[in-house]
Amino acid sequence: MPRRKRDDRAAKWYIRDGENRISTGCGAADVRRAQEALAQYLAGKWAPPGALPPGELFVDEVMTTYLKEHAERSASRDFLFHTARPILEWWTGKTLAEVNSPNCATYVRWRTAQKRRSSDEHLISEQTARHDLKTLRTAINYYHKAHGPLPSKPTISLPQRAPQRTDYWLSREAVAVRLKVAWRNKEHRHVARFLLIGVYTGTRPGAILGLKWMPSAADGWFDLEHGVLHRLGTKAKRSKKRQPPARIHQKLLPHLQRWRAADLALGITSVVHYQGVPLKKLRRSWQAVAAAAKAPSHDGPHIVRHTAATWQMQAGTDLFEAAGYLGMSPETLWETYGHHHPNFQATAGERNRKRLI
Repeated sequence: MPRRKRDDRAAKWYIRDGENRISTGCGAADVRRAQEALAQYLAGKWAPPGALPPGELFVDEVMTTYLKEHAERSASRDFLFHTARPILEWWTGKTLAEVNSPNCATYVRWRTAQKRRSSDEHLISEQTARHDLKTLRTAINYYHKAHGPLPSKPTISLPQRAPQRTDYWLSREAVAVRLKVAWRNKEHRHVARFLLIGVYTGTRPGAILGLKWMPSAADGWFDLEHGVLHRLGTKAKRSKKRQPPARIHQKLLPHLQRWRAADLALGITSVVHYQGVPLKKLRRSWQAVAAAAKAPSHDGPHIVRHTAATWQMQAGTDLFEAAGYLGMSPETLWETYGHHHPNFQATAGERNRKRLI
C-alpha cells in the first residue's frame, strides 16, 4: 500500500527493505512505474546464487540477475524492464522446475485478463504475454551461460505468434489526406513530418522520433549535404534490428531542407518535435489525425514502415536494393511484401498456357 508521509502530502509508493524505506518517486495511482522501480531496485541488489538445480533456483533470482547484469546496459533496457515487471509479479516464489507448459498457459491467462491501462477498457493481448515470456526465456538462457551451466533448462511455451500483416499499408491518397489534416492544425504538424519521413524512408517509428539535424552520439541524424540518413548514432550500439544508412528520397529532401532551416533558426535540433520539445511516442496525436482524416480502420505509427516497403515493391525496386534501403532482410521483404512487386511469380503465371477448356 502507498504510505502517506504527512497529511498534507500526496500518497506515494515506497520500497521497504528491512528497516530502510526507499522512495520510488511514483504517486499512488502510478502502480506500474512503482513496480518497475521495484524490479530495478532488486536488480541492483541481487547476487546470483550459482548453478543450483531447477528445484532450488527461483525464477525471480534468475530474472533479477539478468536485469542487473545485462538489461541495465542493454539498448532495449526500458523494454526489458517493462516486460520483466509482470514476470516478477507472477513467477516470484516459483522455481525453474515449475516453468512448464501448464504454468506458462496459466500465466498467459492471468496476463490477458489485465487492462492495458487503468483508464483503458482494452485488455492485454496474447502477443504482449508472448513478449513477457520471451524475456523470461532470454533471462534463463543468459543465466545458463553466465552462471551455469544449469543441470537442465526449462522449456518456455509461448502463445502462437500473430500472423504477419501482409496488406497493412496506406495508399498515397490516404497519406495525402492525413498530411492535409495534420498541416492545418498546429497541434499536429509533427505528425505530418513523421508521416513523410516514415513513408519515404521506412525507418522504424522510435528511430524517426529520435532523429536529429546534426550528428548525434545516441540518435540517428540527417546529413543533408551528402543526402544520407544515418539511422544510428555515432556511438550507438548495434542491435538485431537492422538500421543501415539510407539515401534520402528525392521527394523528401526539399521538405527536410526547409524544416532544418526553420528549426535551427530557433535552436531546435530534433527533427520531429512538438513546439521544440522532442517526442518519445506518438499516440493521441496520431489517432486524432487518423480520426480527422476519417481513416477506415485503426492503425498505429508503425504502418509507415509497412507503407514504405509496399511502395518500394509496387515500384518494382530491385529486391536487394530495397531491402538495404529499408533495413530488413531480402527474405522478410519478399515474403511479406513481394506480392506487390510487378514481377511477383511472373514466370509461373505465364507457364502452361495451353487452354484446358
